[in-house]
Amino acid sequence: MDTAPDPGRAVVPQLRVTGGKHGLAVSLEELEEGARVLETVARDVAEAAVHVGATAIDPALALAGTVAPVEYLAAEAAILDCAGTHGAAGVSAQVLATAEATRAAVLLYREGERAAEELFDVAATSVGAAVGVAVPTSALAIGLLAPLVPQLPVIGDPITAAAVGLGLGLGQEVDELLVDAPWLVPAVAEGLDGLIIGLGLGTPALGTWLRWRSGRLGVTYPPGTQQEALQVVLAATDGIVLDESDHKVQVVPHVVGGGRAPRSVADLVDDSGPTAGGSRVRVIGVPRDDGSWTWVVDVPGTQSFSPQAGDNPWDLTSNVLLAAGQQTLTSKAVTRALADAQQRTGSAGRSRVLLGGRSQGGLTAASLAADPHFRRRFHVTHVVTAGAPVARLDVPDDVSVLSLEHTEDLVPGLDGADNPDREGWVTVEREVGDVLGPDDGATDAHAAELYTQTGHLVDESHDPSLVAWRDGADAFLDGGGGDPVVIDYAVERVPGTPSSVAGSDP
Repeated sequence: MDTAPDPGRAVVPQLRVTGGKHGLAVSLEELEEGARVLETVARDVAEAAVHVGATAIDPALALAGTVAPVEYLAAEAAILDCAGTHGAAGVSAQVLATAEATRAAVLLYREGERAAEELFDVAATSVGAAVGVAVPTSALAIGLLAPLVPQLPVIGDPITAAAVGLGLGLGQEVDELLVDAPWLVPAVAEGLDGLIIGLGLGTPALGTWLRWRSGRLGVTYPPGTQQEALQVVLAATDGIVLDESDHKVQVVPHVVGGGRAPRSVADLVDDSGPTAGGSRVRVIGVPRDDGSWTWVVDVPGTQSFSPQAGDNPWDLTSNVLLAAGQQTLTSKAVTRALADAQQRTGSAGRSRVLLGGRSQGGLTAASLAADPHFRRRFHVTHVVTAGAPVARLDVPDDVSVLSLEHTEDLVPGLDGADNPDREGWVTVEREVGDVLGPDDGATDAHAAELYTQTGHLVDESHDPSLVAWRDGADAFLDGGGGDPVVIDYAVERVPGTPSSVAGSDP
């Protein structure tokens, strides 16, 4: 918890910081290693006790006892005291007991954590299944009641407008509800597999159809996880919506003059800052004095919520594909943009790369950092996300991640999980309820300007994990090096067949 603002400054909202070098006093892996070390020490001390104890029966010592019996008995007592239960042997036993107790504590913690996770998963899946089963029943009831509703004298656009207005009103109510109960979003997301199962149980014909559609694409049905549930959804909508398989991506560079490199975390997350390319991918390269380069890649967020894959790939289709663990055309676009920028500057190789973005941009950035093909091609060392659901991505430990999340923002909770609490991943949570208006909802907590404010708070924070993260990212934020090269890349979906692996695109 960041509790030490600079003297003379106004008190700022507190940030809840987890992970990082100072996030945990000790990790479970470190405890296991400590237990192994203690076991080795106990064994060494036990061997020393044996050697010391052996001197008590040394013939030379016994011979000396014939001429100095008093001194002999004193020596024997000292040896036994040194090697016995009050000496080395006792110490060895205590150290070994500590090692075993540590190992048992780790095992119990892991089992307890696993049991708690399984219990939560089962509960979430069960609730989702109950809702899924109830959906067809509710739909049937509405269908039976429909003939009893008096016919309206006017049909057409007025009715449509009324229905849309009702939907928007309900949406606003839900949006405001989630500000006060943000935990609902990850709970619902975690139960998505249960919802899919429940829909199949409530309508057996639908379940049979989902199983058939999933089997055609090799997708697991019934799903056991959120990601498998999303894959079932994609299998069901294959060729209809949420499908970009009959498209490829077109990337067009636009060189920007007079740009500057970022100097802070706020610069990295500000939609109007130096790294922001608006609707385009922005790539900034800075030549360093030692001949190397540092690269900052800013990935745009969602620009369209239409389920139909259109010309603009920063849309709902890309969001669902990424959440389902699949490659997207947006990932390919970022790959091509960075490769083109490095080729233009002749800096291809192991130049350091920072990937960043808000919302879908952060999800895309973290997905690329988790992609071994992409990492083999580019030396990704840092990732910065703002308001992005990235907890389930397998970003390796040697990539330093900084995730900014607002408690009232529904988007980070869409993956139904908490970010890893580890040395290489720092998560900053901030409650923004006090700065939202009385009619604002969870979507307002996702606003870019609020994340820029959070970025400034991170820059000012004295939390040791944040200080350590900023120090580690200094090469990207120190303002050193030569004049930056700034290139924006316009990205468009066009008809065609994409290649299968994002990291292999030219």
